[in-house]
Amino acid sequence: MSQPILEGLNPAQSDAVQHPGGPLLILAGAGTGKTRTITRRVAWLVESEGVPPSRILAITFTNKAAREMRHRIAPWVPDGTWVGTFHATCARILRMNPEMIGRTANFTICDTQDKRGLLRRLIKDMGWDTTVYKPRKFEAIISDWKRRQMGPDAAADEVSTYGLEEERCARIYEKYEKSLDAQDSLDFDDLLLRGLQLVALDAQGDRKWADRFLHVLVDEYQDTNEIQYQLVRALSGSTGNLSVCGDPDQSIYRWRGADIGNILRFEDDFPGTKIVRLEQNYRSVGTILKAAQEVIRRNVSRKEKDLFTEREEGPPLGIIDNADEEAEAMAVARQATRWIDGGTSPDELAVFYRTNASSRALEAAFTRLGIPNQVVGGQAFFERREVKDLMAYARIAVNPRENVSVERVLNVPPRGVGKKTVERLRAKSEALDEPLLKTIARSEVREDIRGPGRKGVLHFLSIQGEVADHLDNAAEAFQVIVDRTGYRNFANSLEANEDVDRGENIDELIAFASEYDERVGGGLRGFLEEISLLTDVDRWDESAARISLMTVHAAKGLEFDRVAVVGLEEGLFPHARAFEEDGGLEEERRLFYVALTRAREEVLLSRSRFRFRTGAPGPQSASRFLEELPDEVLPDQSFRAQLEDTNEESEEAEFREGDLVTHRAFGDGTVQQVLGTGINQRLVILFEETGEERTLLTSWSMLEARA
Repeated sequence: MSQPILEGLNPAQSDAVQHPGGPLLILAGAGTGKTRTITRRVAWLVESEGVPPSRILAITFTNKAAREMRHRIAPWVPDGTWVGTFHATCARILRMNPEMIGRTANFTICDTQDKRGLLRRLIKDMGWDTTVYKPRKFEAIISDWKRRQMGPDAAADEVSTYGLEEERCARIYEKYEKSLDAQDSLDFDDLLLRGLQLVALDAQGDRKWADRFLHVLVDEYQDTNEIQYQLVRALSGSTGNLSVCGDPDQSIYRWRGADIGNILRFEDDFPGTKIVRLEQNYRSVGTILKAAQEVIRRNVSRKEKDLFTEREEGPPLGIIDNADEEAEAMAVARQATRWIDGGTSPDELAVFYRTNASSRALEAAFTRLGIPNQVVGGQAFFERREVKDLMAYARIAVNPRENVSVERVLNVPPRGVGKKTVERLRAKSEALDEPLLKTIARSEVREDIRGPGRKGVLHFLSIQGEVADHLDNAAEAFQVIVDRTGYRNFANSLEANEDVDRGENIDELIAFASEYDERVGGGLRGFLEEISLLTDVDRWDESAARISLMTVHAAKGLEFDRVAVVGLEEGLFPHARAFEEDGGLEEERRLFYVALTRAREEVLLSRSRFRFRTGAPGPQSASRFLEELPDEVLPDQSFRAQLEDTNEESEEAEFREGDLVTHRAFGDGTVQQVLGTGINQRLVILFEETGEERTLLTSWSMLEARA
């Protein structure tokens, strides 16, 4: 019965699939069939080892990857296996034991916009200027504290060594956590943090979760952070049956807490580990693979793999040298036209860039040439105003304690409830220490409301009561919201935007909910949870006949026939910040490796000699990654000569040791060292105000000499 499971697997894949138990590290290079391997391993455990599906946990990082994993497991194991992202898995565990972390099973997940809105209100309540103490910055600081498993008290203790901004953020953090508690809500970071806390508590008690899973499998293990690492150890600790699959060369999320050390030291953390290397690449032609491997071999923090392919050699890499970013965008757009005219479908084409700001010129060029395109990571559908409003009504129906949503739509569409009335109602609910919805449901509170607001509040309550009667069907619930609020007419009355058809967005939301009802049947609460866990890539319409424009980070896990990578200049790709951080340059090189290995057939690499950066135009040096490409993947040596010309232009040092300089952000400083020459030249600067040394790339440093 088990032999069909092994059909089509190469020897290394088959070896990993049949691993009997204990720790297993699958080092899977780009395009080597890791998803096939890990899903076949799940099937093998059930069919050959007799493991009950419900005692297998398979974790990955995106909903798209989780859906693909379920789809591939289904022919062998129709149902029962736990498959999901880290966040979805933790949400599922938390809903089954919410009392252990002070929540109910109906807790809602506070999305980024709502989190930012709550922080903005808390900052204003303290009487602070939100243009100085920015909600977005506080959001990032609090997120970092949570990733480091620090609560408000620990954060307050730490900020004594920081500046005023962090101290104020710690005070807001305490109020923010109390607000989430009162609203029966968790934010995205809480799902992992509270999930780990629940499992840790469980391990000291009845061990419902500590002993639940006989086998734990983790995909993209190189992207795990400290909390995810501890969670995996806790869930697999009783059996030691932990199988992880990943590639240190594709670890590109350090900025959100990913620790490449988790995979580099795996065999030390889990003694007796079996290591299987997947080295046969099924995706890319030979030239792409050679280019990627030659570049990534320069990194030190990695585990060696010797990727090979049985595919054809393929054409050399395309490389274009442009006068400026506008010329670059047009050159890439014209190449895309040639690819389409040659028979490549637009949905099999992608353009990658290092930062979102690079999309502007590209969008303009593609539009000018009439090439359909989509920006992955632009304003997401679920962040549209009309969608957020309707979702707020739904969130209140699921969780009546969620004050943020009540405040958002209490007077949307307008029903006479003014801002001052809302502020008085909020103050009253805080005085009573109860949810805002419960406060406005009190007849004595409504009697104190003057004018049309009293009737408006009563109308709002009646709408919520009716929506609550349709919690089992998400599409029906949204239809009730639209009909009872008159939201469609209200949406049509809003300021027109030629790029947005609000009526179509309303219809799309209802259709999406209907599709969810048919596919999952989890009701309104399940639909809201699925939406809250979506990422930019999950929202990407891969079937649309449009070229995809996206950052390299967003492209992770995707593949296309033909790919263009733009902005290959020092300070942009690799990014300037990389020169100030330990290991930063190696992560940038991994990013470039990921960009190359997304392509099956062809890659076009592009740089500009002149580009607008931080509002100021300036000459650019070609990226070192272009220099690191082997000669045999290039069309000829002419571009190599261009790189040498660029180096010669930058050969003479602008600054020398001892020079006095000033920087717009860091202030006055003195040059301590000049490292290297040409495009790679860096300056070590001692800045007077902070007493810190910083290493800056000369061409990106924005330094000015001072007397």
